[in-house]
Amino acid sequence: MMSTPLDRRALLSGALAGAAALAARPTIAQAAGPAELRIAQPWEVKTLQLGESGFTFTRAGITETLVASLPDGRIAPGLAQSWSVSDDGLQWRFRLRDAVFHDGTRLDAAAAKASFDRLLPQSLYLKRAGIAAVEADGQDLVLKLDKPFGPLLSYLVDNSAALLAPGAFDGEGRVRAIIGTGPFKIGAAELPRSLALVRHEAYWGEKARVAAVRYDAVGNGDTRTNIAVAKDADIVFNLAAQGVGRAGSAGMTIERVIIPRTHILMLNCAKPQFAEAPVRRALSMALDREGIAAGIMRNKALAATQYLPPTLAEWHFTDLAPLRQDVTAANALLDAAGWPRGADGIRAKGGVRFAGTVRTFANRPELPVIATAMQAQLRAIGFDLAISVGEAQAIFEAQKDGSLELGLSSRNLVIVPDPIGTIALDYAADSIAPGSTGTTGWRHDGLRQEVARYLAEADDKRRATARRAIAGIIHEELPIIPVTWYDQIVAVHPRVSGFVTDPLEQRYFLDRVTIAS
Repeated sequence: MMSTPLDRRALLSGALAGAAALAARPTIAQAAGPAELRIAQPWEVKTLQLGESGFTFTRAGITETLVASLPDGRIAPGLAQSWSVSDDGLQWRFRLRDAVFHDGTRLDAAAAKASFDRLLPQSLYLKRAGIAAVEADGQDLVLKLDKPFGPLLSYLVDNSAALLAPGAFDGEGRVRAIIGTGPFKIGAAELPRSLALVRHEAYWGEKARVAAVRYDAVGNGDTRTNIAVAKDADIVFNLAAQGVGRAGSAGMTIERVIIPRTHILMLNCAKPQFAEAPVRRALSMALDREGIAAGIMRNKALAATQYLPPTLAEWHFTDLAPLRQDVTAANALLDAAGWPRGADGIRAKGGVRFAGTVRTFANRPELPVIATAMQAQLRAIGFDLAISVGEAQAIFEAQKDGSLELGLSSRNLVIVPDPIGTIALDYAADSIAPGSTGTTGWRHDGLRQEVARYLAEADDKRRATARRAIAGIIHEELPIIPVTWYDQIVAVHPRVSGFVTDPLEQRYFLDRVTIAS
């Protein structure tokens, strides 16, 4: 928890450009000034390191990357206004904008290189792009690769490698202050729960239309619903489906869009009860996805018939047999695999009980409810599921130490706009990245070969063949079990105009929002 006075001062240094004190933040229920945009969203800022909290700073408009993704997935200029690539694909040259960091430092190639040198080794995705050297050449930043890497532009959207000012780092190269280039800068903070943002008047693009933003983390879904109903925030992200009616009746506008995110049941395939693909398929066949989607998500169309949703048209394949509930076939698979039922109805094999504890979290309020529904559905095939509700980080920690049995989590498939970034990290890496929601105890060399082929290929026709092979392996092997796809639900106050929902969850576009007097 970043909550000591020293940590708060570090966050604010530079961003306050000399202001001395850390202002205490009001609770979100207190009235805001007419020019302050009030945001309620689920995620606390527990560290300044971008590998864990970078998404918060990018979504809020504090930090920026060389290139950006548009809501339709296209790559657009960011801090680089243009770029070119050599014929052999090994050298990329980016012409930087005339931009200014929040502490007044000018963005030039030397500052960009310094930021890359510190953040690239710790980045989640970009460090996997094979960048061998970073050079500053006038106002150009030059990236040299050790081999061609087709989706480099997508990987450059990685928020864990956003550009920070030289003053953002301590002597050991760790982030000590968030000094970005975005349309908002940090004016005050109460970590981990609250940020007060102010407009960056020297922003290189169109200046933010609101002067101030109050950006609060509200982890409890019921509380976020109550905030929306009381109109105590202007924009409430991740509203629970059950709260839509109440918020709408209170006069809030409801924005709802299916996004490239999947709720998944994670399995530790190193555990004997999950080691075999037919057993994992039986667990999948026990789930009533349509019932969960209709009853809990309030949208039957969200039943996940495969891992990647139809919103990712290039990665969604209609020739894959849909994942459906079939309890009879599931029980037959388990009988054939040698898992007989005991007197209590629970199966066992070789002294191993067909059982496990699923870890999940309440920041996404539907997840514990889905876990409860799965508990009864899995018992019908002789699996005894226990439920543990804690923090999302507990799943990652259990993955690292090998104690994870099952995890119910939610995976953003486009943290970089091309899903290969998520797939390579979750299914083809030897280590577990922070916040990862991929496989545990599972390896498939054929999938790794297809991922490597895709990453090295620039021709999309040949990449399409690799896409189908990758999706097919995940679908057949089920190292994780897709449960539902996801729609982002946002409640918007009637005084707000100009709000845009980003299906990729990259940016909240708060700089485009206006507030009625």
